[in-house]
Amino acid sequence: MAKKITRLEALRIILSNKVVRSQADIQRELARAGFRVSQPTVSSDLQKLHALRQKTPDGYQLILPKTEGYRRPIPIEALPEYLQNTGVVGITFSGTLAVLHTRPGYAAGLAADIDSHHLPEVAGTVAGYDTLFVAQAEGIERQQLIDALSHVIPALKAVLL
Repeated sequence: MAKKITRLEALRIILSNKVVRSQADIQRELARAGFRVSQPTVSSDLQKLHALRQKTPDGYQLILPKTEGYRRPIPIEALPEYLQNTGVVGITFSGTLAVLHTRPGYAAGLAADIDSHHLPEVAGTVAGYDTLFVAQAEGIERQQLIDALSHVIPALKAVLL
């Protein structure tokens, strides 16, 4: 799930910053960003993002809706670094509960990633839209939980600095 979310985020950045005329162009750009995808996957992703074909003097261009939530106005050169950020924007602790604050829509994907790793340090997760609760397993220290989560979410340690 997180890989799909990351791919969709990469596609948003590409469509926000480059002139893209075809799905083949998108496949090439996604490949440069580290995503090898088929044409049907590109087509499905474009539908999910509500991408549009806009007529231009040079033909057609694929664009995102002008609504703010769709566009990612960051430089295309920053794409690899931006995608390494898994969406975690902050973390707080309350007793044996870690509360991860994420970009909107990222919490469920991160919870699925954590759950799929079956970490012994994690008793369970509960995800909302932009908040993820991670329950610390019995007898586990906070630092052990942070270290375990950092294997799943490498950018987590940067958030803690």
